[in-house]
Amino acid sequence: MLWWMWIVLWVALVAVSVIFLTVIGFRVFRRGMRTLGEFGEAMDRLEVNVPAHDGLAPHSAGVPGIPVPAVFSRPEDVRAARALARTRRADDRRSRRIVKRAGRGQPQLLQDMPHL
Repeated sequence: MLWWMWIVLWVALVAVSVIFLTVIGFRVFRRGMRTLGEFGEAMDRLEVNVPAHDGLAPHSAGVPGIPVPAVFSRPEDVRAARALARTRRADDRRSRRIVKRAGRGQPQLLQDMPHL
């Protein structure tokens, strides 16, 4: 092959690559803009209101029905809530175990009988 054919071949390959990447980039850009438009429409439909806070505690701390993250709660309250939830889960497991063993006709464990 002649030396100028190599130059023509490489110029053609580079030109086709540039055209291909331009087309792919344009398609990705259009799809990204369409996705951002749909995201904006969804945000308008949802009307998400993020409460502003001063950085120390959220303003919704006194509003009932809005949970306060544990990070903003007092450690004593978090420990008490965790202990209460842990006890509740243990009681639920115990009651399910009693019902299951009674359904199978198995003897109950003495530790599962709170009245003894």
